[in-house]
Amino acid sequence: RFKPPPPNSDIGWRVEFRVCEVQVTDFENAAYAVFIVLLTRAIMSFGLNFYMPISKVDENMEKAQKRNAARAEKFYFRRQPFPGDFEVKPGESEFSLMSIDTLVNGKEGEFPGLVPLIWKYLDSVHVDANTHCTLSRYLNLIQKRASGKILTA
Repeated sequence: RFKPPPPNSDIGWRVEFRVCEVQVTDFENAAYAVFIVLLTRAIMSFGLNFYMPISKVDENMEKAQKRNAARAEKFYFRRQPFPGDFEVKPGESEFSLMSIDTLVNGKEGEFPGLVPLIWKYLDSVHVDANTHCTLSRYLNLIQKRASGKILTA
């Protein structure tokens, strides 16, 4: 959701991430909260660009409402989030249809994956081993849900 700047403030518009549904367990809720926090940190740290035309967002929302969409549908997403690392050739789009598995876990030559981007961020901030193990449990749940190895609730 977009949040307008407060009155008499020099900060700009903000984007608020929200997990759409409450998960079955506290661990699952924590995993999604941690995923979103770390993803926002990675976006800010690396200056990632996930801008998309609202028409593509609308198409994605229509697909997302279908039964079994997480496994059966493909969604538009920016192919290369790193600024300046991607040149769009004539006739190509900077957006591609991707499965949730590809979006979250990545696919060689197609998309780096949100969780691998998070791990790249965590490597850059040098988290301690104990924190790394805790975060690994949370991110593994997200990755397994996205790949279909663990069913969605």
